[in-house]
Amino acid sequence: MTILFDGTFEGFLNVVYEVYYKKIEPHSIQIEGFEQLTLGDESYIIQTDGKKASRVYKAIRDKISEESADRLFYAFHAADDARFLALLKYIQLGFSVGHMVDSHLHEYFVRYVTKLAKNVSREAHLLHGFCRFAETTQNVYYCEVTPKNDVLYFLAEHFIQRLMNQAWVIHDKVRNKAAIYDGNSYVITAVPAETPAVVYADNEAETQELWVMFFNTLAIDARKNPKLQRQLLPLYFRKNMTEFTNK
Repeated sequence: MTILFDGTFEGFLNVVYEVYYKKIEPHSIQIEGFEQLTLGDESYIIQTDGKKASRVYKAIRDKISEESADRLFYAFHAADDARFLALLKYIQLGFSVGHMVDSHLHEYFVRYVTKLAKNVSREAHLLHGFCRFAETTQNVYYCEVTPKNDVLYFLAEHFIQRLMNQAWVIHDKVRNKAAIYDGNSYVITAVPAETPAVVYADNEAETQELWVMFFNTLAIDARKNPKLQRQLLPLYFRKNMTEFTNK
């Protein structure tokens, strides 16, 4: 049986709820609308219920650990279609052995969930420093990102503390969605393909030129180490960074 859900973390927690209480044993968990079923495969659609999701998340924190709950949340946002079943197995084992779940490294899904969580956490952490905002004509600061993983939530939570008095938009162009902050609260929403192009403020080009000049001035030719730079600043981040796109 293939379980289908809406693709949200709350929806996935409802999957855990249904599996636990209805004794379902899925061989696959997929997002509804993007499923790939094999011949003879049965599908079971699970609707999202906020109360059930809250019960499951509380149970994970209480019966396993808060660290495991956080690890699951990070791993859920990884760009890997096989993650859902591994996350379910991790939770099932956690309900059995409690906080010792992470010591069961002989189980592939324990190692897998840990790896995914680290990848998402690392990318989100790097983007905290690599995001580049540009001022628009509407006095809203706009930033494009093209992350491998779905880290928009983590970026929004970070910048709501750093730019709390400034309206901004962080646009994930890979997933066609954006975090939009109005100075008080933010929402994450889909971005239609026909969205008008961003119009930047008149002084933005000058600001970017000054930033590039500052970046180049700090560089010391004798100490350039391209290999180390690529390790600390992967190439796929640079297409959205002013100091590399405006050279």
